[in-house]
Parts: sequence; C-alpha cells; structure tokens
Amino acid sequence: MSFTSKTYKSKNNQIITIRHAVPDDAQELRELKLQYLKNTQTIPLFDFEYPNDTDQEREMIERYQSEKNSIILVASIENIMVGNIDLTGSWRKKMEHTAMIGMGVHTKWQNQGIGTLLLQNTLDWAKENPIVHIAWLEVYASNTSGIALYHKMGFQQVGRIPNFFLEKGRYIDKIIMNKDVSKNSTS
Repeated sequence: MSFTSKTYKSKNNQIITIRHAVPDDAQELRELKLQYLKNTQTIPLFDFEYPNDTDQEREMIERYQSEKNSIILVASIENIMVGNIDLTGSWRKKMEHTAMIGMGVHTKWQNQGIGTLLLQNTLDWAKENPIVHIAWLEVYASNTSGIALYHKMGFQQVGRIPNFFLEKGRYIDKIIMNKDVSKNSTS
C-alpha cells in the first residue's frame, strides 16, 4: 500500500514533511534514534543498546517497504529528520491483523505536534490497509503526555503490568493500549 508525502505547519510555523522512509535515510534515521534514545526517560532502551548499524537500518527500512502490514514514516523540517514512527505488522498468520506502534521525536522538536502528525498519518494508512485491524502500543505509565496523545487519537488502555520498567532506580508500570483501525471502525 502506498503513502503520499504530506506537508504541515508546526506549532512554530515551520514546514513539516511526513513521508515514507527510504533506504537512503538509514544513516540519518539511525542518528535520530540514537539522539532521542540518549535523552529519553520514556523508551525502554539505552542508546548503546540500539542494535542496528547503518546497513542493518537500511535492511530494516527495506523490510518495512516489502511487508504489506507494516509502514515506517519519517518527519523532516528543512530536510532534517526530526521524528519517526513505525507500525510493525505481525508476521504470524493468526496475528497479521495486528500491528505495534513505535515512535520517537528529536528532543529539540518535541511538543511541536510532530508526534501527533506521525501518529495520525500512520493511523490513516492503517485504516486503508486491508490487513491491519488493530494497532497497539506500550507506554510508560509516567509518560502522561504520550498517554494523553494516544487517548486523543482514540486508543484505549487494555492492560497494565506493574513495575515493568526500571528507569533511574524507579519502577514504572507498563500500560498497553490499542485501537481498532479497521475500515468499519467508528473510533
């Protein structure tokens, strides 16, 4: 399924482009991920644990391009990548109608509406996808802005695992959320 690039204005009036990631984005996408992983307290992965080198990042992008129930989008401002989102469809036949969301935004560009645009474009794509019916995600219970965004976009909390994450010596619950994205869904 294709995705057409779109442009928007950020909260500070800069032009944001949302588009498919392409293999040539591999190095910049990897650097973006390492940047926000280094500075996050809401993603359960340290930057030094990120497994992909540039070639592996390129292979990942190519894999997403070939899978019918997955997509990876990037957001850029003035040709600088500032955010990304992936919707990873299950490879298992019994679960191929489900897809997990993962997202990050460069620290300097947070709270500019980029996450909302990435998520909305991904959900729009999923709604038109004949395979994907359920989008789901995991979020730290302490990530109140992320939870507010997901609720705003129609996600419902469907589970909670106490003390799942250990962040700076403090245990944090994991919240699981999902959304029906099938074409007949009203949400």
